[in-house]
Amino acid sequence: MRLAAVLAVALAAWVGTAQPAPRDPGRDQAGGLQLVPTATSTGSGQLLSNSLDGKPILTVVGLQPGQSRAGQVTVKNAGTTSLTVTVRQSGLTSGPTGRPNLAAWVQLTVYDATTNKTVFAGAYQNFPTSPFVLCGAPSGKAGCPGWAKGETHAFTFTVTFPDIPKGSVVNVNTYQSTWLRSEFAWATAL
Repeated sequence: MRLAAVLAVALAAWVGTAQPAPRDPGRDQAGGLQLVPTATSTGSGQLLSNSLDGKPILTVVGLQPGQSRAGQVTVKNAGTTSLTVTVRQSGLTSGPTGRPNLAAWVQLTVYDATTNKTVFAGAYQNFPTSPFVLCGAPSGKAGCPGWAKGETHAFTFTVTFPDIPKGSVVNVNTYQSTWLRSEFAWATAL
């Protein structure tokens, strides 16, 4: 089972007061953040479903230093048995060409409300590209249980454009009108 999500981020990072209108992320990826999940299966009875069915989890236009935006998707074990569920990132790109790598500056946090745990926090570009296991709901046993039949997990994706630390030589204006895009794929381990 594979559940994919596309995330694209574009920022208007400004120190001055003049700000042009952001562009439509649906047209050119230069104006927003999107995370769009889809679902497939790897075997009989082993399915994952999502609450958004292809709709964006989050769209952001004009994120500025010190601001964050969050969106949520609920992933469910729609299969008939307990499943081991993984997630990974792929296809990370940023632009436009010749501009600073926005994925190195922007921070991403992924929180699982079901387990009450942050499953990732760090630079966007550092989200694992190899599948890593997402533990199921605690069952009183030690370790990392699988997801029970019908178990759901609400994942909150928060993207933060860090403010400039005092005394920093970082010029956030270099990130003006930059963007990034990647996919996140949930899968069942066989």
